[in-house]
Amino acid sequence: MKIYGDFEIEYGVPENAEPCEKFFDTDMSCGTGIGLGNFDGVHRGHASLIDTLADECRKRSLLSVVYTFSDHPNKILFKDRETPVIMTVAQKSEIFARKGIDVSYFELFDEEYANLHAEEFIEEYLVKKFNAKLIVVGHNYSFGRKGLGTPALLKEFGKKFGFDVIVVPPVMEDENVISSTLLRSFIRDGRMKKYRKFTGRYYSIPGEVAVGRKVGHELGFPTANIMPQKGFALPLSGVYASKTVIDGKVYDGITNIGNNPTFDGIKDITVETHIFDYNCELYGKNIEVFFVDMIRGECRFKNAEELIDQIRCDIKNARKILVKKNDI
Repeated sequence: MKIYGDFEIEYGVPENAEPCEKFFDTDMSCGTGIGLGNFDGVHRGHASLIDTLADECRKRSLLSVVYTFSDHPNKILFKDRETPVIMTVAQKSEIFARKGIDVSYFELFDEEYANLHAEEFIEEYLVKKFNAKLIVVGHNYSFGRKGLGTPALLKEFGKKFGFDVIVVPPVMEDENVISSTLLRSFIRDGRMKKYRKFTGRYYSIPGEVAVGRKVGHELGFPTANIMPQKGFALPLSGVYASKTVIDGKVYDGITNIGNNPTFDGIKDITVETHIFDYNCELYGKNIEVFFVDMIRGECRFKNAEELIDQIRCDIKNARKILVKKNDI
């Protein structure tokens, strides 16, 4: 799969990504099928849309393109409202590739783009730039200035310019429409099993292992510490049974999220993972931590000895949880 994007972010960008302008060197004479959306979290509703796009493009001999954004549009549209990001560009791209998509295209959503009229987006982007013959969107998709573009408008212009529009219905779970907003609430509340049920995957945070205060090492439980990127969705502070991917191999462990209230002077939220049966140096390595289930909330202990006893208990509980979890 080819990846194109214009990025103002540095974190989580695939190494093989090329600038958006390079995409237009591609032969699009056969036409493209385009899936439109933000796809944060790539939940089961998104998966239905992407599967429909890939299947229809194969049938019609079209180049399949997921058209999305390099950062969340809400950072421009609602500057006073924080919208934590669930996935990096690299994580999304990996899922798109596994589903058989030919191209991931990450547009830069800036002030100028936000003021693009819906009709202009259709004519100048979908028709002229992408030679779109098929558009696939979700039931509640909106686009263009003030979000005035709708699936109905796409269908109207499709008749004029010769492209088909498929509107994918919502996917329900527990009487709820699956959405990225719901995923953020699950992450915020530490409801990792719910997150997995709605996405088919455990929530994960990737990052580079940094040198910490080495408190865990002194307690006898060394940890791999990653600093969450600003704006990334963080689970509720506490201890989780987790799995960590290192160099393509999966290891069981426990992860603490929080600021270690037992030890004063730590203000930043950290992600600290004690990896079971692993003793190699990790500083500077990129790892990914998957949150399987929450064990307990964050606590302040009277002393180090009390904390050590609790960590031993946490490890025992985590092993019981993880023994039945063989995938990520």
